[in-house]
Amino acid sequence: MERFVKISIGLVVLAAIIYFCYSLISGWYKGNIETAKTQERKIWQGKTEDLVEKIEQLEKELTQGKEQQVPVQKLAEVFGEKPADASLPTAAKITPADLEGQISAFFAYLDTQDYVRAYNLEGGSYHQYELSVNKLSASPPIITGETDSLYNLFLNIAHFYRVLGKKRVLLARDVLNNEAEIIESVMNTFYLWYIVDADVQAKLKGRPSLAVLYEYSGYFLNTLGGRSYLLRRDSKIRIMTTYYCILILDRANDAGLNSNGIDIRPHLELTYNDIMNQIGLIHQREYLIQLEDLKRKYKMS
Repeated sequence: MERFVKISIGLVVLAAIIYFCYSLISGWYKGNIETAKTQERKIWQGKTEDLVEKIEQLEKELTQGKEQQVPVQKLAEVFGEKPADASLPTAAKITPADLEGQISAFFAYLDTQDYVRAYNLEGGSYHQYELSVNKLSASPPIITGETDSLYNLFLNIAHFYRVLGKKRVLLARDVLNNEAEIIESVMNTFYLWYIVDADVQAKLKGRPSLAVLYEYSGYFLNTLGGRSYLLRRDSKIRIMTTYYCILILDRANDAGLNSNGIDIRPHLELTYNDIMNQIGLIHQREYLIQLEDLKRKYKMS
């Protein structure tokens, strides 16, 4: 009887120990699960907050892109007059004399800017521009055979530094950075000035020939050196430069000057998509219409 009692007591104690251990382990396990759940909730909450922040930023950028307006006051300051309307000027809307007046006003404006005056330019910005055009026209980049040797590739990559020198390259960079607000209008004005009929009496020098424009369009569109240069620029500058290179290539095709046989079609498709997705282009719709016309011309649509 006494032995039975001892065994019973032992079993009760053992059961109590087992229950205590089970409760301890169960509590520890549940605690770990809750801790893991809490940590996981914090991780996902953080990811959700990041996504919400990114979505809000994208919505803000899209709103800003849609609200881009023609900088009328700035254009009046630069070109000396307000645009007649908000559309992009074309060769049919502006006379050669007006174009030359705007080009002269632009260089006069640059000469008043502190970041330009810091360069102490001999003869002013227009004189330096004219010298630059002459140098670039006399030493065009390599369009075919660029990859025949590392030496050719190096020449193309360093083309502007070699031909213009560091000071002029840095000045051009500063103009692009400081005049970003009006860069679309400036690039369009220079393009229209460049394509004015050669028979028109010009007072200003500095208009490169279509043959020279074609060489540099091919450089930016079809060489590693030119593409690498554009990839180091702001996306708007890269896209707008490519856009005007396409317009020049089209003119070269019409004039029978595409001696390098550059195919315009892949550049049309890529640039159309780039402009479609670029935020902040004031005249985006007009660029797309122009490219759509060219796609039809080259039987792409």
